[in-house]
Amino acid sequence: MSKVTAELTKSVSGNGNGNGNGSHEPKQITAAPAPVAETKEPVPPAPELRKEMTLMERILKVENLQLVIEKRGKLVQTRSELERFQTASNDFNCSMRLNDSDGNVFTTSFTPGIKKVIEFLKASFDASIAETEQKITF
Repeated sequence: MSKVTAELTKSVSGNGNGNGNGSHEPKQITAAPAPVAETKEPVPPAPELRKEMTLMERILKVENLQLVIEKRGKLVQTRSELERFQTASNDFNCSMRLNDSDGNVFTTSFTPGIKKVIEFLKASFDASIAETEQKITF
């Protein structure tokens, strides 16, 4: 019997000789279970070290940003031109003309179709503007 178990047996049975309360068998008390190991918090990744940009790399970065900003400006301008374009529900004064690279021409005055094309173009320009704005980072 280990020393800890003997000490516990003495304290439970009374005087330690087994004759205290009429019981001749020592009572065994097991030790409390070991505490559960604490979970470790995930270690955040080490901050990424940025390489110092050379002068030429900074100049190229600025030039590329200028091109992206100019592209965004043109997209915003075209989008605002579409916003000004208005059609009435039964307006036969508006028309749409499409030309392809082979010289084929398609012209329509179908107002609901023209409205759908304008809505599609607005959504496309909005997506392109958002994508371009994502590229504007330093």
